[in-house]
Amino acid sequence: MKRFDVLAVGELNPDFILAGITADAPYLGVEQEFERHHLTLGSSTAITCVLMQRLGLNTAMSACVGDDDHGRFCRAALDEAGVDTAMVTVVPDVPTGLTVCLPYPHDRLLLTAKGTMTLNPALAITPDILRASRHLHVGSYFLQTGLRLVLADLFATARRLGLSTSLDTGWDPDERWLSEDLRAVLARTSCFFPNEVEFEKLTGTADPAVGGAALRALGVETVVLKRGARGAVAIGAEGLAEHVGYSVKPIDTTGAGDAFNAGYLAAMFGGEPVAARLAFGNACGALTVSAIGGTGGVASRDQVLAFGA
Repeated sequence: MKRFDVLAVGELNPDFILAGITADAPYLGVEQEFERHHLTLGSSTAITCVLMQRLGLNTAMSACVGDDDHGRFCRAALDEAGVDTAMVTVVPDVPTGLTVCLPYPHDRLLLTAKGTMTLNPALAITPDILRASRHLHVGSYFLQTGLRLVLADLFATARRLGLSTSLDTGWDPDERWLSEDLRAVLARTSCFFPNEVEFEKLTGTADPAVGGAALRALGVETVVLKRGARGAVAIGAEGLAEHVGYSVKPIDTTGAGDAFNAGYLAAMFGGEPVAARLAFGNACGALTVSAIGGTGGVASRDQVLAFGA
């Protein structure tokens, strides 16, 4: 059996990006202009997986796609990146999901049709596959109603077999946030990657030390708070570490947090200390916002090292 540094489990769909929007923000009842459009690989889990592969890790993805053009596009993107796709299941009667991304100068608007995101992509995972992996990563937790039902047990099995685990919830469309099923997953999570808004929704505070302590009390080993242009903070057993980030002119913020996740985990597997993991993750995020699409900015480990030098 093949061996993997990271097994990514989750949603697999394209992003349809409307770039060069001239308005400052979305407004109802008006017509806004954009300059160009792009179809790129989307989905938090898949973006992180592809970028980890480019950064030198051996990755595989377990996911569901429809038997349609969008599904074939996503599978081809994973294959081109070198990600193992043996656990990508084609489902004939459910369309592949799609996210429409509207990047504005200071923020973004995402419109998502879930499609196959509602299915359970973990059905293809066996204990032998877990034993052949070192780490299990999941993104977009709240969108994946099928995976949510089994993820706590999957994380528990992975931890029992010696894997570390990581989670990025993304935005909760129902705004329930700290639900019982999420509490059960967090109790088995090695690295948790919320952004500032998600962090405050989950903890009730913007203070990294206070909120981080609350999440660690639920069982998270290390909380990694992503703060966009202000860098990132890690709260773990050794205390609090921070990296202020890099100053760049953003073109498209799509996938920046997912790129950070990939960089942090790649540096972790490289044996780097927490401060260096934050710096490498921030460099990946900065490169990503400087290009179109979540996988458009980060090409290799050497590129990221040169950027952060």
